[in-house]
Amino acid sequence: MNMRIAAILLLGYCAGINDVSSVVQKDMTGFQISGLASITGRHASGFQLGGIANVAGGNANGIMLSGLMNVAGGKANGIQISGLGNIAGNISRGVIIGGLMNLAGNKAQGVQIAGLANIAGKSQNGVAIGGLMNVSAEKLNGAQVSTLLNISGGKAKGAQVSAIGNVGVNVNGMQFSAISNIAAGEIRGLQLCGAVNIAVKTENALQFSGLTNVCQGKLRGVQFAPGNYAGEVSGAQIGLLNLCGGNVKGIQIGIINHSKDTTAHKLGLVNITPKTRIQMMLFAGNTSKLNAAVRFKNRRSYTMLGIGTHYLDLNDKFSGCVFYRAGLYYPIASKLELSGDLGYFHIENFENEDAETPERMYSLQARINLEYKFKSRISFFASGGYGMTRYYDKNKFYEKKTIFEAGVILF
Repeated sequence: MNMRIAAILLLGYCAGINDVSSVVQKDMTGFQISGLASITGRHASGFQLGGIANVAGGNANGIMLSGLMNVAGGKANGIQISGLGNIAGNISRGVIIGGLMNLAGNKAQGVQIAGLANIAGKSQNGVAIGGLMNVSAEKLNGAQVSTLLNISGGKAKGAQVSAIGNVGVNVNGMQFSAISNIAAGEIRGLQLCGAVNIAVKTENALQFSGLTNVCQGKLRGVQFAPGNYAGEVSGAQIGLLNLCGGNVKGIQIGIINHSKDTTAHKLGLVNITPKTRIQMMLFAGNTSKLNAAVRFKNRRSYTMLGIGTHYLDLNDKFSGCVFYRAGLYYPIASKLELSGDLGYFHIENFENEDAETPERMYSLQARINLEYKFKSRISFFASGGYGMTRYYDKNKFYEKKTIFEAGVILF
């Protein structure tokens, strides 16, 4: 049965019910229900239900339900639910749920939920949940949650959460993703990801990643990752490799630390500045027969990384060690330096394993060194010290002995 109520006007109240379409040329206050489309030429206030689409040429205030699309040429205030998408030419305010996409030409305020993407021409205020993407061309105040990417073209105040990446300009809040976070301007708050965090500048911020953090300008806060880089540091870098393109007003804690200033703010196995001398050391001794090491020499301190073979406390079969030493030095004459250091040696016994000799051991050693500068890039040295070799799996010493070594330093 074709039931048609084309227009009922009663004290400004309009109702339209049609199994095909319902059209109101001007304002609609009340409800429109149609099998295909409910269309209002100007403003719609109340309830629109269309099998395919609902359209309001001006503002839509109330509820719009459709199988495919809801469109408001001006503002949409209330609830829009559609199988495909919802469009507001100006401001979208309330709860917007689209099977694929929600689009607000100006601002989106409230809750947006879409299977594909939520897009706001200027700002998003509230919560946007997109199956793939959320985009705010200028500002974000609230939260963006997606599986692929969240983008805020201007200020982002709140939270961006995605499986792949987040992009903001000036971020005040949190960026959380499995892959990457980018703040093209300044970030105040937290960047947390599995791979790479990037910010031009940080202010009272924490960058925490599973791979690397990058702050192009000044870091005010903390970076925590296997690899960290900042233009300048006023805070802390904690990782395996910490790099600073300028000065450090704070601390670097890691295996290798590098900056352009002194080593006063570095705590690591290897600390490097532009003034660090990197030297090769070749020497022999009564502990390990032949040794090669790299020495990182700073103003009054140095560290060394090296290898040695054969470890003579065992036997003539092949064995070796890797070691790290750190110490201080002091010039006592124009060509003489006196230094002292402490070292840790990991010993691999290889074919020497037997009932008394395990597969591997370690040794703690202390040395006093006298170095003579023969030429600008060649020095000779002699060392004396004491070492204690212990088992890893037993609380006992393998041996204790006096150490004697001599060799050459290049570069």
